[in-house]
Amino acid sequence: MQKFLQPYLTSKWPTILWSAIVFVLLTMPGNGLFIETWFNKIHLDKLVHAFLFFVLTWLWVKYVTQGKNLAGAMLVFIAVAATLYGITMEFVQIYVGRDFSVGDMIADSAGAFLGVYISRHKK
Repeated sequence: MQKFLQPYLTSKWPTILWSAIVFVLLTMPGNGLFIETWFNKIHLDKLVHAFLFFVLTWLWVKYVTQGKNLAGAMLVFIAVAATLYGITMEFVQIYVGRDFSVGDMIADSAGAFLGVYISRHKK
């Protein structure tokens, strides 16, 4: 399966497309989302944030490394950049009618660092 996916994972387009999807999902007005009721009560939105940023960093690592071993500093840079993206998006959400949440920032960061870890340690 990985041999089948490898040509796509080393292309920039899945990475750019997922980055755009994350942007759109995080900037959708809050009143248009069904998650405002039960979704937030069980904190499932934190798992969604972690998943979005897990996939984001996983794709970026696969694209940037293209099968090569990179220095840990580059991998940490990718995770930190994704975390900063998540933090920035929390501030942007204030302007589109969504709630500012430190918990979402933590979930974004956890997903980003987990994505880097899994992408480099899963064979």
